[in-house]
Amino acid sequence: MPRWFRYNLGYLGQPPWDTGISPPELKAFLETSPAGRALDVGCGTGTNLVTIAAYGWQVVGLDIAWLSVIKARRKLRQSGFGGQVWCKNVGSRLRLKDEFDLVLDIGCYHNLSALEREAYRHNLARWLNPGGVYLLYAHQQTSPTSPHGVVEADFSHFSRFLSLQWREDSDERRPDGGGGRAATWVRFVREL
Repeated sequence: MPRWFRYNLGYLGQPPWDTGISPPELKAFLETSPAGRALDVGCGTGTNLVTIAAYGWQVVGLDIAWLSVIKARRKLRQSGFGGQVWCKNVGSRLRLKDEFDLVLDIGCYHNLSALEREAYRHNLARWLNPGGVYLLYAHQQTSPTSPHGVVEADFSHFSRFLSLQWREDSDERRPDGGGGRAATWVRFVREL
């Protein structure tokens, strides 16, 4: 089943990946950074777009699921914030007219194929301003045969044009071994 179709089906209801809560890692960044322009890739229903806009940022969101795009536009409008949300596949080479001071990815990159990841990185290198920050939350790959999740090679690819500021690995599985996954938060900066 194509990914865009699967995600649109998920957004017919409340998908488990859409918690409706912005993570503390994002809020900590926003509380210590001057406002600018932000891009949320895989923005879902726009929760993080609203949070970022509340800190004075101009926001743009991209998602592959048109149902989530509709919900994100509605959420921004109802919150009283402006912004743009587009239905686009970030795993293809995209031309956006703007550059950004923040690119946020919570759970998008780790679902892309190897070829899509290459296109994504190409896009990111064009979208992120010098001095801009790339915040990434991703599941770690659990099996060498699984296409889902990030591996060390992904971070090496990013390090070709970004500098790693911090990385935090976590295990979100319950003590009984059920639910959740091993995951990673990283913060990269585009060199000046």
